[in-house]
Amino acid sequence: MAEKPIPPTNPQYADDEISLKELILKLQEFWNELWRGKWLIIGITIPFLIYFIYDAINTSNTYTAKLTFMLDNESSSSIGALSGVLGSFGLGGAGGGEYSTDKMLALVRSRKIMQEVLFIKAKIDNKTDFYANHLIDIYNYHEEWAEDTIGLQNFYFKHDSIPIFSLAENTALKTMHGLLVGDPDKGVESLFSSSSAELTSIMTLDLETENEMLSIQMLEDIFSTLSTYYIEKSTEKQQHTYDAIKFKVDSTLTELRAAEYALANFKDTNYGLRTKKDQLKAIQLEARVKILYTMYGEGLKNLEVTEFALRDQTPVIQPIDLPIPPIEPVDGSLAKALILSCLLGGFLGGGYIIARKIIRDVMAEA
Repeated sequence: MAEKPIPPTNPQYADDEISLKELILKLQEFWNELWRGKWLIIGITIPFLIYFIYDAINTSNTYTAKLTFMLDNESSSSIGALSGVLGSFGLGGAGGGEYSTDKMLALVRSRKIMQEVLFIKAKIDNKTDFYANHLIDIYNYHEEWAEDTIGLQNFYFKHDSIPIFSLAENTALKTMHGLLVGDPDKGVESLFSSSSAELTSIMTLDLETENEMLSIQMLEDIFSTLSTYYIEKSTEKQQHTYDAIKFKVDSTLTELRAAEYALANFKDTNYGLRTKKDQLKAIQLEARVKILYTMYGEGLKNLEVTEFALRDQTPVIQPIDLPIPPIEPVDGSLAKALILSCLLGGFLGGGYIIARKIIRDVMAEA
């Protein structure tokens, strides 16, 4: 009886089976090594666990106020006649559409806006004071400034005249601004944040502090200050043009009233006189009155056009959702502390044990 041929073995499959087997055995070795070193991993994890739990317990609750608003920065129409009207007064045309949501969000984080807000007085916890002083109290800056040598010990802002601030006052102001918008150089995270949706022009402002009413009231004042400043700057040229034309119209009206009075007074004084000189004077006064009437009428029309242009170019900033109490507090999470400590302890302890085994195996083979 003929023997059945033995199928040829495939060295590639054999190598694959050996490699897979070796991999499984190697993983088992590492697992056994980790299991034997479990107490070392636990010992490394315990300090992290104690620290994170302590940090969670001692972390103050924070309250995040959120405000959304919409910016409409587009003109409803183009006013072609405006440039000609302004040219008759020697004034330039009013430009529009130069501002955007990106510029607005950059502006809100500037010291210009934030320092105006910091020196608004508000009643927090039955105490009326600058927002800056409320922040100093809530975040215990007096403890940080206890060893200061430039005058920050027990420091509070007494006035809001920033141009005459002393060195200590400027230092405190920059510290408060850094607290709000963040200071990467000092590792200070920002209490305030902002974002925008590009397609809808809807913007969101957030303020997270350790006091609920401070978060709500201060965020509303940030929005109010930003809106006022943004509108003033985006219509500054148009407002200047309107004021200039209005001044000229008012001046023309004053001259017109004076000319009318002069004509009436002349006629009363020279009633019944028929000399050529008298007639010439009356004709001149009447002509001036007519000219001033025409100028005043044209000025009123120009003023109306300019006023319409000013209103048309004025951005509309419409609040959507304002922050209201109560705000759900965010506290230190014990679950998060447990997870973080286990991850750090497991990574460091497990990494040490695996590295130790690899080194030991290499030295044994040598």
